Amino acid sequence: MWIALSIIFSAIGVSKSLPAPVSSLQYDSGLSYKYSYQLTILLNEDSNITSRSAAVGRNVGYKVSSEFLLSNVWQSSSDPKEKLLKLELLKPTLLVSSTMHSTEGINRHWSKLDNLSYPPIYIHWNDGIVQKVYLLPDSQSLINIKKGIASLLQLHVSNTPTKEADVAGICEVRYKTAGNTIRKNKYNCQKSSSIPKQQSSELRMSTITSTSEMIVDLIPQENIIQTLTSREEVMMTLNMWKQAAVFVKSKIHVNFIDRQKNPFVISATDVKSALGALSKEMGQSFKEETLEIESDPNICIGNCKPLMELVKEYSENMHSSHLGKVKSAAGFLKLLDGFRRASKKDIFMVFKKAEEAILTQLLDVLAATQSTDALDVAFELVEFESKDTTIAERFLLCLATVPYPNEDLIVRTLKLLHRKLKSEKVRATILVTLSSLIRTYCKNNPKNKGSVIVKDVSDLFLRELGGCHHIICVLNHLLALKNAALPEHIPILLEYIKKGGILGLVAMEALKEIGEEHFNKEVKNVLFRAYFQFWPHQESAARVLAAELLIKSDSTISTVGSLVLSLASREQPEISTLVLSKVYSAMKKNDAISSCVKEVLRNTTFGNYNYLAQNGTSTSYEHLLLATHDVNVTYGINMEMRPAGMLKRTSLDLGLQNNHENLHLISLGLFVEGFGLSDEEQKENPEEHSAGMQLSVLGVHLRPYIFFTGTAELMGLVWSGVGGEPTPALQANFLIMDQMQSIVLQNGISVDFMLKGALSADVSGTVEISMWNKNAHAKVKNSGALLVNGFCRVDTSFVESHVDFALGGSSALDMVVDLDFGKKPMKICLQVEQPDYIFRHNVRKTETIPGSKHLIKTLKRRSIHFPGRSFNLHKKNSDSCKELLLPKKQASSFW
Repeated sequence: MWIALSIIFSAIGVSKSLPAPVSSLQYDSGLSYKYSYQLTILLNEDSNITSRSAAVGRNVGYKVSSEFLLSNVWQSSSDPKEKLLKLELLKPTLLVSSTMHSTEGINRHWSKLDNLSYPPIYIHWNDGIVQKVYLLPDSQSLINIKKGIASLLQLHVSNTPTKEADVAGICEVRYKTAGNTIRKNKYNCQKSSSIPKQQSSELRMSTITSTSEMIVDLIPQENIIQTLTSREEVMMTLNMWKQAAVFVKSKIHVNFIDRQKNPFVISATDVKSALGALSKEMGQSFKEETLEIESDPNICIGNCKPLMELVKEYSENMHSSHLGKVKSAAGFLKLLDGFRRASKKDIFMVFKKAEEAILTQLLDVLAATQSTDALDVAFELVEFESKDTTIAERFLLCLATVPYPNEDLIVRTLKLLHRKLKSEKVRATILVTLSSLIRTYCKNNPKNKGSVIVKDVSDLFLRELGGCHHIICVLNHLLALKNAALPEHIPILLEYIKKGGILGLVAMEALKEIGEEHFNKEVKNVLFRAYFQFWPHQESAARVLAAELLIKSDSTISTVGSLVLSLASREQPEISTLVLSKVYSAMKKNDAISSCVKEVLRNTTFGNYNYLAQNGTSTSYEHLLLATHDVNVTYGINMEMRPAGMLKRTSLDLGLQNNHENLHLISLGLFVEGFGLSDEEQKENPEEHSAGMQLSVLGVHLRPYIFFTGTAELMGLVWSGVGGEPTPALQANFLIMDQMQSIVLQNGISVDFMLKGALSADVSGTVEISMWNKNAHAKVKNSGALLVNGFCRVDTSFVESHVDFALGGSSALDMVVDLDFGKKPMKICLQVEQPDYIFRHNVRKTETIPGSKHLIKTLKRRSIHFPGRSFNLHKKNSDSCKELLLPKKQASSFW
C-alpha cells in the first residue's frame, strides 16, 4: 500500500514541482554579458579558520577583484550549442592586508597586475563542454586565471557521475540540480602529463586531500549564470604527526551585472574558419591549448641560490661532528634541491672545490638526489675498486634507502657487480643495496614485480648463490634474499632452513621479511619441523623465530597447543622462556591470536605452572617510547642468554607504528659466539670465539660488523686497547621522505606542496676487556636526528604566498653491557638509557608582492621537552645489575 501511495504522490505532485533539468548554458549570439569576479586565496597551518580571522590576518592570502565580459562571437549554423565565446578580463586589482595583524581589513595594493595588458581568450564551447581555448601572448598567471574562469562555464549536467577535462586535469564530476540551481562537485583530478609517485610507506608520506564545490544559480528561462560561488580546500597533512598540516582555501564569487549588444559576430562554417577570420583581423595568431594548466617542471622552492653558494652557506652543517644531530639533517635537506637543479658540470665543480672534511657528507646528498646528472657524477667519483671500503659502503647504503628508486638506478647498481672489485665487503654491500632497491621498487608499485629488471636481479641472486663455495658467499647472498623479500625465493629459503646452522637462521629471517601472508601449508610444515628439531643443528634463535612465525601465520588451537606443550622441556630453558615471551607479545598485537591463546590456556592441561613458569633469563618485549594521537614510537628488546648466564645475542629495535603500518627506523644487534659453552656443548657443536654487531636502517639489513673472530684477534683487541676508543659503525644522512605534488585550483592557480624528511645517524661502539679483573664493559651509542620540512606555496607573477613547517629533534639511545666472567655463573647487566631531548615544531608564513616593499612574515615556535630516562628491562637483569654495579659494603673493622 505504501509503495502504491508513493507512486501516486510522485505522479500528481512531485513531478510537477521539479523543472526540466538544465542541459547547458545558453549565451545568445550578438550579446555581451558583464560579470563581477572576485577570487580569494587563504593559506594557513590550521584548517579551523574563521572568516573573522581571515580579516585580521591570522593567515596569509589575498584577493583579486575584477569584471569580465563574455561574448558569443560565433555560433554554428548546424548546431546552436557549438559556440566560440570571447572572454575579456577588465582591469583586475590585487587586495591584501597591510600587515600580518592588520585590523583594517584587506585593501587594494599595487602589483604587476596594474601594468599588464589584458588580451582576450577565445573558448570553443560545445553543449556546456569547453573543447579548447585559444590564446594570445599574455602573462602566464593571467592565462591561468582566464582558464579558471573558462572552466566555470563548463556545465554539462548529467544524472550520473561523469569525467570532465578541467583546469586541474581529468576530474570526476557529480551534478545535482534543484530548480534553477546547479551544484557541481569535483574530485580525484589527475593531470594527464604526470603520474604521482607511489610510496608504499604511509608514515613516510603526507596525505593531500582536496574538496571542490560549485553552486550556480541561473536566470530563469534564460539559462545564463546569475550568481556562482565556488569553494575549494586543499590540505597537506603529515601522516606521522597530523598537527603538522598546511592548507589553502579558495573562494570564487561571480555575479551577473548586465547584458549589452555586441555587433561583432563572425560568419563562418566552422570554428577553425572563425578563428582564421579573427586572426586575420587582429593581425595575430592564436595558440591552441586545452583547459588543463601545466605546472612549471623547473619550480624552485625555498633557497634558490646556485649550488656552489649553497654548499658554502651550509658547509658547517655538513661536518661529521654534527652527524646524528638536527644541524646535519638540516644541511642535508637544504642542499638536496640545489643538487637536483644543478648540472653535471656544476656538481663536479662542487666536489672539486669543497673542503675535504665535508665530501663524504656531500656524497650522502648526491645519493639522495636521484637525478641522471647526479648519478653520473656519483658513479664516477666513488672508487668502488679501492681497498678502502668506507666511502663506497656508505654511499651504497644511502642509495639503498632512497624512497623512489627507478629502473635506471637499479641497472647502474647491477653493473657494479661486473667490475673488478678488490673487496668482498664492497661486493656484499652492493648485493645489499641492489636487493633493497628491488624491494622498494616492487612495494611502491606491485606491477613492477613482473618487470624484466626484477627478474634479472632475482635470477642473478639465485645463480650466484648456487655457485658459492664458501660460507661467507652463501651468507651474503642469503642476506640479499632477505632484503629483497620476494615470495618466489621461498622454496630456496626452505632448503637452507632444513640445513640449519647460521645459514638456516638467516634464511628464517628472510622468510619473516617476505611476510606471513605468503606462507602456504609447506612453509608452515617446515617451520613446525624446524622448531621441533626434525633436522639437526637448528640455531636456538632460528627455533624461536620459527615459533614466532607459526604463532602469527597459523594461530590455531592445534599449533598454539603444540607450542605450549613444548615448554615443559627443561633441557633448553632459555628457548622456552623466549618462546613464551613471543606468545605474550603476539597476544598484545593481534586480537585473533589473543583469543586463540586464551582458549588454549583455559584448558588446565596447557594453562598450568609446568608450562607457563619458565626460569630462563632471556626476554623479548616491545614497549612505548613515545605515544601520540597519530603515531607511537616503540622500542623492542630481544635478549637471548646461554644457560651459563652469558649473553648470546641481543637487539634493540626502534620503530614507528600507527593503525596501518609498523615502520622500522633502526635496529642494533650484538652477538657473541663461542663463549659460555659447557664442554659437552662445545664438543657437540663447536663454535669459534667471535663477536659482532648487526645493523638495520629503514628496513635495510646491513652486512654484519665483526669485532673479532678467533682467540688471536680477541687477544690482540685486548692488549692493543683499540676497542676503548669510539669506533663508528654507521654514520650517514638518509632521505626518508620525498614528496612533491602540484594541484590546480578551480581558479586556475597552482598550489605546490613539498615534503622532505631526513634522518641523520651516528652509531659508534666501544668495548673494554680486562683479563686481570675478568670483566668487560661495552657501550653502543645510537645517536639520531629526524627533521621533516613541509612547504605549501601559491605563487603567481603578481603575489607570492607560502606556509612552511619544520619539525623534529635529536636524541640518543645508549646500550651498555657489563660482564663479569670471573666466576660461574657469569653475571651480565644490560642498560638502555636515553638522555633529555626536545621535539620542535615551527611554522613560518610569508607573503610578498614582487616589485614592492609589501612583506608579511611570521614565525610560530612550539617545543615539547622529554626528560631523560633509563629503561627497566626485566627483574633478573635488574638483580644482576645490582650485584655488578652497586658498591660493595666494606667489612666492619676492629679499629
